[in-house]
Parts: sequence; C-alpha cells; structure tokens
Amino acid sequence: MTDSCAFCGSTRPLTREHVFGQWVSKIGLDLSPVRHIAGPLNGVPRDMGEQPPYRQTVKDFCSSCNNGWMSRLEDTARRVLSPIILGEPGAISTQDQPVIAVWAQKTALTAMLLSSKEQRSRGYGLPKSVYTMFYDCQSRMEPLGGSRFWVGQYEGKLGFAAIHVTPLAVRIPGIAELDRPQCYAVTIVLGKLALHGLVFTTPALEIDVTMSLGIPQIWPPQGPVRWPTGQPCTEAMFQHLANGKMLGSAVESVELQPWTPAIDLPRSVIVDGKVHVPALCGKHSYCYPAVILAEALRGRFYAFATGCACPQAYLIQTEADAAHCKAIGAAEGISDMYEALPGTEVVIHEEAGLFVCKRLPVVPAG
Repeated sequence: MTDSCAFCGSTRPLTREHVFGQWVSKIGLDLSPVRHIAGPLNGVPRDMGEQPPYRQTVKDFCSSCNNGWMSRLEDTARRVLSPIILGEPGAISTQDQPVIAVWAQKTALTAMLLSSKEQRSRGYGLPKSVYTMFYDCQSRMEPLGGSRFWVGQYEGKLGFAAIHVTPLAVRIPGIAELDRPQCYAVTIVLGKLALHGLVFTTPALEIDVTMSLGIPQIWPPQGPVRWPTGQPCTEAMFQHLANGKMLGSAVESVELQPWTPAIDLPRSVIVDGKVHVPALCGKHSYCYPAVILAEALRGRFYAFATGCACPQAYLIQTEADAAHCKAIGAAEGISDMYEALPGTEVVIHEEAGLFVCKRLPVVPAG
C-alpha cells in the first residue's frame, strides 16, 4: 500500500492498528510467545520471530478510520465473540451477524498487510480496489457484495491462531483458468472460534455454493445462531478448510477450486529414481526416493526433513495427493519437529547414500 489510508484513501498521518483487536489479548487466552509468519501460500513466508500473540500491528490506516468505525466494529466483536473464543456456549443474533462478517473481512484485510513490501510488489495480497469497496460497505455495516460467512468450532492445538486468505477460481468446462482469481476464501481461527467465508470479486461469475463442514451460516443471515453447532474443525481438517476445499459449487458442471498460481508450485519430476520437487523458496529443489511416492499410492505415508541452499529447512510429509511441506525454518527446529513425530524410522539405501525418513502411523478412517 502507499502512504495513504488503505481503506478511505486519506493522506492524513497513518496510525497503528492491531490485526486482532487489543481486546483479544485481555480475555484470558494463553499469551505465551509463539512463532509468527506471514506471506504467500506457496512461497517462503515472512518470519516475524517468536513473540507474544495478538500484538501484531500494521501502520496503514488513518486515525479517522482506526478510532471511528473500526473501533466500533471491535466493540461488537468483543461483546459477541469473547465467550465463543474461550469455548463457552454463546449465540450470534441476526442483528449481530452482518457485523461479525464485516469484522472477519476487516481482520483478514488487515492481516494481509503484514506481508513484506517485496512480497506485495510481486503481486501478493488483494487488489487495492477491494479495500476501497470494503470501505464503501462499512457505513452499512455489511460485508462486501458477493460474500458468504459461516461460524464453527475449532478443536485443535491450544494457542493456535491463524488468518488465511486463499484465492479461488470458478472453473467452467471448456474455458481455461483465468489469469486472476474470481473469489477469495477467508478463514480465521482464534481460540475455539472458527470463521470461514467467501467473497466473489468477479460479479459475473458469482455462483451458489455449498459448505461441507455443516456449520451455520451467518451471512446472509438465516436466523439466530447458537454456538457450538455443526461439525468441529479439527487440526487435521484446518488446512483443507483454509484452502477453500470444503466449499463447492451448487451449479452443475461448474467447479469452485483453489486458484492454481496461488497454491501450486511447478510440478515435480522423477529423474533416476528420485522425485525432484521445487522448494518453497522458488530457487531450489529437494528430492526424495521415488519408492516413497509409490508407497503413498498404496496408502503408506512418510515424513522426512530436508533443506535447500538458501538455507532453509523443510519438514515434508507425503499424503495421498502429493508431498506437502508442513513446516519451514531453521534446521535445528525442523529436526526437532521431525524427531517429535510418531512413527517408525526407516533407512532407504540409495546410490548416493542413505535416506532417512519415518513411516507415519495409519490414521483410522472416520
């Protein structure tokens, strides 16, 4: 963004705004320091170090926005969401539902500004026009046009908080994927609260959607909502939800899927019995024995630690569809994460030496 307010465009002096309102750190959540990262879904994130949670700020909004409508938004969010975040039964009235949807979008748009200037110069983030349109909507206290939002319960690691924005594409048979996303999935996890939403930014391609998690919709409102209701989002399900893969098209022959350039790396290749995979840094690759890929096709999955010349270390796990990077960071930390994984260590003999990995325990179906 420029030196003008990201929302209203004012050139008045900019002020700092918390990504999560200051009230979040005062309601009884664990404030132990945790690692913070921000950045693209398929690239090396910006490492902001280990620090107490809920204190990250950006300096992109004028005092009029920050101390006016944004402050009033946080007041309502604190009243409505505090018990839910702490896991206490609660409710969201029909009148409060649009405000919570607006809060979720404001929080996500603010979080996107945590990325580095270099990342944004390469196209990361949402267009400035989305911020302007959002500002135009706030006077009505309604989210952006073409939005849907659901509220659910998160059951996962204590102290986990995340804000994900995933570009999505509306795919029509016979038409190539467009050069820009047509909508965005927004996912916020905070304590026991899970908010999931969708906003179409190409009105001509707005479609009816389904939500497979079975949690209540809060925008457009369908009546008062009791919490918790519906299937909880577990730690194992979170990435699937955040990637927009629990959203579907309600229109026959039309698909709603993650926008390929935002989530995919160039395809891996098999050379001399090894799978060569582009690393998240975008400059290097890592490799693993092709036998592990064959094992994945049989439902047997492995984890291993590897690295590239940046230097970056990666924790990789094979799954049914591909090998996925589960963590990135310093070699010592990645090694500790690998050692902590359950499973049986396996040594594979290769011409170049030994490849050490862990066969992961089978997770029972259902």
